[in-house]
Amino acid sequence: MKPSNNIWIRRQQCPCGDWKCYIKYEGDDQTSASSQLGRSETTSTELVFTPYVGQIFKSDDDAFEYYSNFARKNGFSIRKARSTESQHLGIYRRDFVCYRSGFNQPRKKANVEHPRDRKSIRCGCDAKLYLTKEIVDGLAQWYVSQFSNVHNHELLEDDQVRLLPAYRKIQEADQERILLLSKAGFPINRIVKVLELEKGVQPGHFPFIEKDVRNFVRTCKKTVQENDALLTEKRENDTLELLEACKSVAERDPDFAYDYTTDENQKVENIAWLYGDSVRAYTLYGDVVTFDTTYRSITYGLLLGVWFGMDNHGKAILYGCVLLQDESSHSFTWALQTFVRFIKGRHPQTIITDMELALRDAIARELPNTKHVVCIWHILSKLSSWLSFPLGSRFEDFKAEFDLLCHEENVEDFEHQWNLLVARFELVTDKHMALLFSYRGFWSISYIRGSFLARTMAPEFSQSLHTFLKRILGGQTCLQASFEQTAFWILFVGLADWSCCNCWKSNQRWDAVYAYQDMLAN
Repeated sequence: MKPSNNIWIRRQQCPCGDWKCYIKYEGDDQTSASSQLGRSETTSTELVFTPYVGQIFKSDDDAFEYYSNFARKNGFSIRKARSTESQHLGIYRRDFVCYRSGFNQPRKKANVEHPRDRKSIRCGCDAKLYLTKEIVDGLAQWYVSQFSNVHNHELLEDDQVRLLPAYRKIQEADQERILLLSKAGFPINRIVKVLELEKGVQPGHFPFIEKDVRNFVRTCKKTVQENDALLTEKRENDTLELLEACKSVAERDPDFAYDYTTDENQKVENIAWLYGDSVRAYTLYGDVVTFDTTYRSITYGLLLGVWFGMDNHGKAILYGCVLLQDESSHSFTWALQTFVRFIKGRHPQTIITDMELALRDAIARELPNTKHVVCIWHILSKLSSWLSFPLGSRFEDFKAEFDLLCHEENVEDFEHQWNLLVARFELVTDKHMALLFSYRGFWSISYIRGSFLARTMAPEFSQSLHTFLKRILGGQTCLQASFEQTAFWILFVGLADWSCCNCWKSNQRWDAVYAYQDMLAN
């Protein structure tokens, strides 16, 4: 399994509580199986012309992709055969052949009682495409020097050709899900069934089969066990480094606040911090707080919570962060208690969060006089994962009516229109619609009218937070690096102006933070 390029990912667990249910966000890099299948079907129905001698390609990779598409459409697959290299041109000839080209050389039988007599699929097929490289006006290009489409075997139908090894791929999005289900003890056949149900794919229509899943899990098992031990050690080391960084900043900035908890082995569990400038800003703009828990670390297994505010110009303010070992009510309670202590007991009028049952309960206990609002943009981002499959072509109509419903200002009108909506789209028994209705007091305008929200519910504000977090967390390799970058933005450019400055990439970023603090001290 290829390691992820980014240790921070958006949380995919659905707030409905069913661990098999997860959220796919629009715009994420991962691609669902259904869309992959859609592309495969498109490829198979597109008009792919037969290659011909003299046909020119920019690269040998382009030629291989073209020939592979042609092969799939015509019921076979291809493989790379020999290549020829020279001192001046490098590789100047590539041979692509049918997957049944040539003959297997007889192998020495293993010294076992009942050796397997596995028959070879190779039958000497002569279908091929040979490429030659030439230099034209100083640029390299490849042309087809030989081509044959004569096969000595039966070509496959479309529902058979997709099962050839060359076309059976497990995408990264599915790889992560397969490993999670395997770790939970699911057998291979159940894993495939769960994926089919989640993706809305008909049985047997994935671009891979059970055998591929079994081989993938077997291959990854040893690597996963080794990685678990390494990641545990890395998490312990990096959290200690983060703690040391907090101590160092606290020595320089008396207003900087941090706290942490440890487990029975005295290892860091949770850690939270608020910057000095942010504490001072909270005294002016602390009426509304957004607590964002969108991201979690797949490397450390930690949830990232970020407290944001808004100034009188509508610009976002980053107050501080918390890293939690889990998403339990106990962890969220500690986070809220710590935040309140950092801000010297001044509770916000309004706190805005995502849908999270454990967090909702913690807020009700720790901030009983604070209005809890669920951001409507978090809800809208989940609708596609919840309802696009069951509603099919009617989903766009549903979205339009749901948007109108969101703007109902009267409670009775809202509930009446809600009943009409779920009845019209046959969603009366849908668990996600039931969940939304149970949360109506937290997100519906008819229920939260009169609450002070500033402009935090504007789409521009939510987008600015999401963009900021992606920029700060993108490509980080350790917790301290993320801590340093957020500190830098607080001290120098502020959250609102991050897009105007690229100086955070400098190797001097932390030295600059200390230099700035030294300047303030003097």
